[in-house]
Amino acid sequence: MQMSGSTLSCGYANFGNRPYYPRRCKDRKSFSTNIESLPEELLFEILLLLSSKDIHNGARLVSKRWYNIIRNPNFVKAHLRNNPSTVGLLIQSYDVPGDPAFVSLRRGKVEGVYILNPETNFRFDLPRVICEPDEHLEYCIAYSAASKEYKVVHTSYYTKYYGIPKLRYCAILTVGVDKSWMHVGTQHLSATARNLLTGFPLATEGFIHWTSNERLHTHGYGESFGYYLPMGSCLTLFIERSEFSFEILKMKSETGEWTKLPNVDLEGRRSRIEQFVSECCGSRQDEPRYLILEPGGWLDEEVLVLHVSPTRVFVVYNVRTQEIDFFKFDYDSGGYGFNVLRKKL
Repeated sequence: MQMSGSTLSCGYANFGNRPYYPRRCKDRKSFSTNIESLPEELLFEILLLLSSKDIHNGARLVSKRWYNIIRNPNFVKAHLRNNPSTVGLLIQSYDVPGDPAFVSLRRGKVEGVYILNPETNFRFDLPRVICEPDEHLEYCIAYSAASKEYKVVHTSYYTKYYGIPKLRYCAILTVGVDKSWMHVGTQHLSATARNLLTGFPLATEGFIHWTSNERLHTHGYGESFGYYLPMGSCLTLFIERSEFSFEILKMKSETGEWTKLPNVDLEGRRSRIEQFVSECCGSRQDEPRYLILEPGGWLDEEVLVLHVSPTRVFVVYNVRTQEIDFFKFDYDSGGYGFNVLRKKL
């Protein structure tokens, strides 16, 4: 599918990498001498042409000189500029085992337990957390453009008090710098704010948000359900107008200011969506009589993925051009989780 100059790509993720075996050269001394004699600036430019996977699996292992160039923050920044990362959604079934599906556009931009880079298979161990049997843990990672560092926020909470979550603590860690978790004081927060910290966090560029999907009282169409989704550097709020339409607001993280975006209204495409569901899922006696669109995530600032609940069909919609396309999972599930994934160095 062509959508605003971008091609939709959907495939099942397999993060295993083939091991790297360096080949011996017949004239190893001559080869090594020629490579090492290249000027630093030229070698820098040559390495920029490689993909992040080739750099991790091969180039960084050639010599100490190459390794130092690749690990230089200036090289990493230049590589991000010259090789835009693939940004997409990792969709995982909640109740059916199997590989997650990665959905993306064939272009992207980025500025910036394990922490795992699926593109290079590089893993970073987080300090150990000792938890009790009835304790729940949540993690979220965000990139700080100002300090050029990744920070991980970790919350812990109980659910033994009549099923009501109770926050235990909140901690933060700077990746590659801190050796232990630094606890953040939450005693001054209201009960409502502390309760939000027991939810699943959402990350935008430089910020982590704790939200609650709940019923909202709106002007014009009464009580509606609201969904929060990250979109690059901003947080978006979807307000349900009907089963196939939403009002969208965008919040600037630095100021908290909300602005209105064009509505997503697919009521006019309902018959087409229902036809695709019928064709790919078949006609069954237990097939639901009604369908509901649930926002899943943004592929970029224009392209949105929505789940056609309660089926295994997903809609890809360009809010600017109003182009629409579909894809489906190979199996049914009681629910799907959406996580933004950026493939980069």
